[in-house]
Amino acid sequence: MNDQRNGRGQALQSASPFNPNEHLIPIKGRSGTSDYLPVQWRLVWFRSVYPNGSIETEMLHFDPDREVEAAVDVWNDEKQQAEKTLKHGRGLAVFKATVKDGQGGIGTGTKSETAANFPDFLEAAETGAIGRALASLGFGTQFAPEFQEEHRIVDSPVARARLASSNGQHAAPAPVARTTEKRANYNPSATNDADQPMTEQQWASIRKLCQHLGKAEPQQAEIANHLVAKELIAQLSQEYKQSRSKAS
Repeated sequence: MNDQRNGRGQALQSASPFNPNEHLIPIKGRSGTSDYLPVQWRLVWFRSVYPNGSIETEMLHFDPDREVEAAVDVWNDEKQQAEKTLKHGRGLAVFKATVKDGQGGIGTGTKSETAANFPDFLEAAETGAIGRALASLGFGTQFAPEFQEEHRIVDSPVARARLASSNGQHAAPAPVARTTEKRANYNPSATNDADQPMTEQQWASIRKLCQHLGKAEPQQAEIANHLVAKELIAQLSQEYKQSRSKAS
């Protein structure tokens, strides 16, 4: 009997709507402390509302040899406080993510990251793009007036007071327009990737990836269009991630 009750309790718990209030973390900004919903919980929220939705990512630019620098917070044990320090690194990546809810709603987002901010800048850029695309669909930032980047987070803090509905349960995000905001760079009238030529950035990324993987560069004529280049970059970037993982 206890097992049956436990089973029913677990079923009821799993059927309850996702509550982002349970996963918010505080972050500090110029205007004080705000609540922030990490990307992994945005993904859980999205899947709970749109189980048939899809998320696609595309590397727009990759330059592992780019010299970069960034001001980062480093903890000072003597002063017991964080201090701004200029950190240098080598590596830059730009990703684009496209999120579709399966019902006509589309959100896109782009994110660049450097090795000065994250050793795994490739993964951080991809995660950041996903976070921004989800935010453009209303998951985590539907009540925020704009994206903020005071702490180099991939999306914006969540307004806790606006998340609960009148009956105490969380409601699904408000309907979104079929086109996203300007910074998402979504153009619904754009032609198919197969109809577009490969871009200079794509070719530069392919060359850099091949160079670091020790592969022979393909001939430009072999890459018929934007879609072929996109698929090749995805394949090469996955191999690059695996090589870095093995090396570490």
